[in-house]
Formats: sequence, C-alpha cells, structure tokens
Amino acid sequence: MKKTWIITLGLVAALFITACEQSGTSFEDFNENVTMAEEEVADLKAAEATASDVSSARFGGHLLQGGMMVSGSHLFFGTGFPPCATVSVDSDEFPKTITIDYSEGCTGRMGLEKKGVVTIYMHDTIINEGAYYIVTIENLTMGHREISKTATFTNDGLNENDNWVISFESFSTTTFEKQGEEFIIERDFSGMREWLSGFDTPEVTDDLLLLSRSGSITVNGDLKFSKTTVDPLMIDRTCTWPLSGIVEITRADEIMTIDYGAGECDNIALVTKDGESEEIELNNGKFRKGFQRQHKHMNQNKGWW
Repeated sequence: MKKTWIITLGLVAALFITACEQSGTSFEDFNENVTMAEEEVADLKAAEATASDVSSARFGGHLLQGGMMVSGSHLFFGTGFPPCATVSVDSDEFPKTITIDYSEGCTGRMGLEKKGVVTIYMHDTIINEGAYYIVTIENLTMGHREISKTATFTNDGLNENDNWVISFESFSTTTFEKQGEEFIIERDFSGMREWLSGFDTPEVTDDLLLLSRSGSITVNGDLKFSKTTVDPLMIDRTCTWPLSGIVEITRADEIMTIDYGAGECDNIALVTKDGESEEIELNNGKFRKGFQRQHKHMNQNKGWW
C-alpha cells in the first residue's frame, strides 16, 4: 500500500543572501515594446526559479525511502528550498510522484512570486543511469506570467569528465499581456545539463552545471524563431544569473546573440543584432536606459526584434 508523506518547510529559513546573489526583481514591467531578447532573459529566470526547486525535491524524493524523516524535513531539500512551499511524496518506493505546492505569494531564491503546482514523476532513483523523471507544470503564475510545461529528464550516466549528464526534452507555453497585446509563446526544446557539482545533494548552494538547449520558439502561433546554445550557460546557484555562455536566436536569415559574460557573477548580458550591441539587465529583463526602442519589437519581420 502506498504511503503519503507530507513535508512542510514553513520552519526552514531559506538561504536567500549570498556573496553573489542580490535581491530578485520582477520583470513585470517591460518597456514600451517587447523584444525577443527581453523575453528570453525573462524566460530563463522563470525556468531557473523552478528548476532549482525541482532539483532539490527530486533528490529529496530519492532519499525518502523507509520513512527517513526522523532527522527533520530540511535534510531532504536543503537550506535553499523556499520555506513557503509544501512537498508531498506519494510512496516510499519507486515509481513515485513528488508534488511541490507553492502557496499564495511564495518567493524563492530568484525573487519571483510563484503560485501553483509542480509535479515530478520519478521512474527510479535519479542516481541510476537510465533513470528518468517527468516534470509537469500547469498554470503556474509568476507575476503577470502564466506558465505550463512538460519536460522529461533522463540520466545519461557519467561522461568522459566523470560528470553526470542529464538530457531533456521540454515543451512550454508562456502567456502574458503587455499594453493590451496578448503574447502566447511556445518553446519546444531539447538539451542537456552537465553537472560539475551538486548533482547528488539536495542543496542549491553547491549546484554548478553547464546548460545547453536548442529548439524552436513560436509567438502567437505565427512568428517562428530558432534558438541554439552556442556556448553552454554556466549556472552557479550561489549566483542569481548565469556566469557565462552564449545563446543564438535566428529568424529567416537574421541572427541575434545573447552573451552572458566570461565568468563573473554580474547582472548584465550583451545582446547583439544587426551589428549593434546593447546591455540588458538580467534581474529585471530590461535593456538599460538609453536603449532606443522605436521600431524594435518581436512582431516585425526585419530589424531588431
């Protein structure tokens, strides 16, 4: 018979201040128009806001066997897990389903308020090669954005550097409205995470990984873009933002790049399009002051979208 364990982390203090991490800022207020670069920065922040929680919960679920709760629930999810989230695990054997329920106004390490439910179906303990887990997000709200997503993650084993590699396929829909204009953005991606450290612990603060993902982006069922990770994004979860990496977004014969830097924990990425480069702030997903926005919108066919 399946057992149900309910683990509430209301008494656990979240680790939300680090040497690199500054308080997260909402990206609800885009400037006059919405560009693809701003939307991609916003999407990465939203994705990471749940990805770190899923990493903690799926490893905590791996440990939760035979009623291992005597030492306190915080040992299963780490000090960086949001204290406002409630986690339930439906069995002490595999396969099992882990549910993360974000209460009203639940804020985690990225500084974004979340409301909704994330479920993780685990086929086997994640430290076994070939094990997979499926993450399902339905109508999760972050500020004025609503996100639904299904992603399958598979343990591909150790690579030649003795690092764990997790491949994934995902499909997500993000919906929001800006100045009376509705945006429905679909992303169909595949990719991999190479874990340099922290794969086998529930803690967020020891997570260091390389993220690559490629695929298609469709806006309002009509506008189509392609996205490729040219240089893997270095994700250090003691920092709010990627340390380095380059993403390339194309449409027809036009190319835009987003360069996250060379390893510093800073708030800036460099966006280049049509020979012009502009700095974008990662905490709020906006170009810096002075960015000339006229004729720059993802709906246009040519120019800076």
